[in-house]
Amino acid sequence: MENFPLSYQWVWKTLGEIAEIKGRIGWRGLKKSEYTTEGPILLSIGNISEFGIDFENVDHLTWERYRESPEIMIQPGDIIIAKDGTLGKVALVKSIPYETTISSTLAKVRPNPKVDPAYLYYYMRSSYFQAQVIGSRTGTAVQHFVQKNMKLAKIPVPTLATQKCIAGILERAHKLMIKREQANQLTGKIIQSVFLKMFGDPATNPKRWPIHRLLELAELRGGIQLSRQRRPKNFPRPYLTIRNVYSGRLDLSDVRYIEVPDNRLERWVLKPGDLLVLEGGDRDDVGRTAMFRGELKNCVHQNHVFRVRVNKDLLVPEYLMHYLNSDHVKSQFFMLAKATTGINSINMTQLKSVGVLCPPIAIQEHFAHFVERAALLNSRQIQSASEINELFHSLMRKGFSGELSRGIPAEA
Repeated sequence: MENFPLSYQWVWKTLGEIAEIKGRIGWRGLKKSEYTTEGPILLSIGNISEFGIDFENVDHLTWERYRESPEIMIQPGDIIIAKDGTLGKVALVKSIPYETTISSTLAKVRPNPKVDPAYLYYYMRSSYFQAQVIGSRTGTAVQHFVQKNMKLAKIPVPTLATQKCIAGILERAHKLMIKREQANQLTGKIIQSVFLKMFGDPATNPKRWPIHRLLELAELRGGIQLSRQRRPKNFPRPYLTIRNVYSGRLDLSDVRYIEVPDNRLERWVLKPGDLLVLEGGDRDDVGRTAMFRGELKNCVHQNHVFRVRVNKDLLVPEYLMHYLNSDHVKSQFFMLAKATTGINSINMTQLKSVGVLCPPIAIQEHFAHFVERAALLNSRQIQSASEINELFHSLMRKGFSGELSRGIPAEA
């Protein structure tokens, strides 16, 4: 990325010049079998998001494992960034409830005293920094933002007073985003509560619904692997990847394209009601499921995303989506997953073998109608969230171009 012009008293620095960057040393890599139920907290990619850090749904490790890597012990003011798999996710550590460290997929960034942690965090979230992440990534199946390249990333650094001013403005806008997300999550919890009331807990099946393997209820297929030969040219098709698939929804704000000729399209094209299931990622990513509702014409999907097309005489897609996203099934996916370099994944055979509770179609349809009504409310919430998100990113662009800081006196 080319450096953009800086305002007066701003200078370009590399991330390595203004912060200490540390990750878990390879030969000390943890295995899933070493995780414990208590002790120091082990943060992974699934624990960080644009809304903060989830310290509730975490893994733990032994004190021996924690103490052998003091360089990645986390403290308030640190920034955590994803360096493997889902690249570029960042979170600011405001406080920690207990001794905390990070998994091998993350890196710790600790700013020096001349850099405000919140300012650096918001810059690392900006499109300017994220473009550098994308531009310097390595790897194919699993992508990496290696520490060598991370240290070379360029950061615009104004005076400390200006940094704090910009961070304060962005933090207020960020709080609005968090409140809107909390409202969205409440809607999701209501749907989950109705699901449990109608069908019971899938872990115990108190209503004694019949159970069938997924392969008996649906057609499953893998997706298309991206390659140079499939770069969009004459037959560009919308191409949904892991970055588009979230639990219960698709994010279509950034859709890529891939070359698929007409004579091969029928094999891959998605149809309304198809479910998209993530092959893997971090703990909470494995098996994450969303429904395609026909939003994009001639749309296909990535090889790291499974397509599930249900037999509608046996299952309602909306029901199956919420079933696969239930805590019980997600824990099954995690137990089945094979971890490779910190990335967990399931294969087609394992997905086909998942047991599915099969209530009568009429009850499934009743649930789907409720979800449809809730979706109308959620769509308005999403529109509001989109507007707040655009405001936030507009403020970031103005903040890091110097527009927000004009008139701030220089430090003594």
